[in-house]
Amino acid sequence: MALTDILAKIDKEALARVQELQQEFAEKKAQLEKDADEKQKKAEAEMTIHMTTDSEKIKENARIEAEMEAKNQLLKAKREVIDETLKKTVDRLAGADNYEDILVEMLKSSAIEDAAQVIPAEGKEEATRSAIQKSGKRFALASSSAKIAGGFILKADKMEIDNSFETVILEELKGSLEIELNKLMF
Repeated sequence: MALTDILAKIDKEALARVQELQQEFAEKKAQLEKDADEKQKKAEAEMTIHMTTDSEKIKENARIEAEMEAKNQLLKAKREVIDETLKKTVDRLAGADNYEDILVEMLKSSAIEDAAQVIPAEGKEEATRSAIQKSGKRFALASSSAKIAGGFILKADKMEIDNSFETVILEELKGSLEIELNKLMF
């Protein structure tokens, strides 16, 4: 499965989960508004002189508070879905049948042209060695490996580029997904 297909699937799964969360948000909001209405009715019974003015303020404040709480809960749930989905993506990529092809493309797209060392993912040394050869780059396989699920770390002179799946997917893609979800939510 190509990286773009996986990312498309992630987007689809995330959007489906977002729709579910939005439904939950609406239900929680309705319940919180109902609770706020009950609080408002109780406050009205206790009020005398400033009943109308104070109850409207209480109702509005309770409504705003309920809405903010519901949005915060929805945002938290969305972040959890994003994190879970991205972690599954890292695992899928690391176990993909075309893992070596993915590495070849990553190596070819590297801006480093000079000799460099490729630190492979632990347990993926042979696939990384083969990918280096297929990429046509003048890179050498490092004698040690990194505790990463997949991808590699490219080390040249005083520079180190983390091309681990964890960094590429979890850090770089997560930010753009959160921005898109926030646009949908607010």
